[in-house]
Amino acid sequence: MDLRDLPSFTLRRATHLLDRVADRLLQREFGLSYSLFLVLLALADGGRAKQTDIADSLDVSRASITARVRELGRRGLVAVCQSAEDPRANTVALSPEGERLLGAAWAALENEPDGLEAGVDIDGLAAQLDILIAKAQRHLEHREARRAAH
Repeated sequence: MDLRDLPSFTLRRATHLLDRVADRLLQREFGLSYSLFLVLLALADGGRAKQTDIADSLDVSRASITARVRELGRRGLVAVCQSAEDPRANTVALSPEGERLLGAAWAALENEPDGLEAGVDIDGLAAQLDILIAKAQRHLEHREARRAAH
């Protein structure tokens, strides 16, 4: 069997390549990795978020977010403080510098004249991916429920 025949492999490869394109632009223009950019983007609503909520929204481990938040804090792009609700948890918010950098980085990604999306039905692709994501989440939840029942 050829891996290229599997839709999951094709999707993984496309995602990996698009992430590399974004990472190279962000590194070149802002000295920021794509994984750090995603944390800033997760905070873009302007409020504070618990690190666990950021990890959940990006579907990565809490340890990964802890390391990313530490780096963003070191650069002055986020402010971290103890949660008022749970003293064991930290909340994170964009700093003014983080907001500025996020806006500039987002604009650079949107304005990159690379033609990657030319000829791609973005709305159709997004709709199909939403269906696939929902099905995968239901599948995982069903498996977890079955495992918990036994």
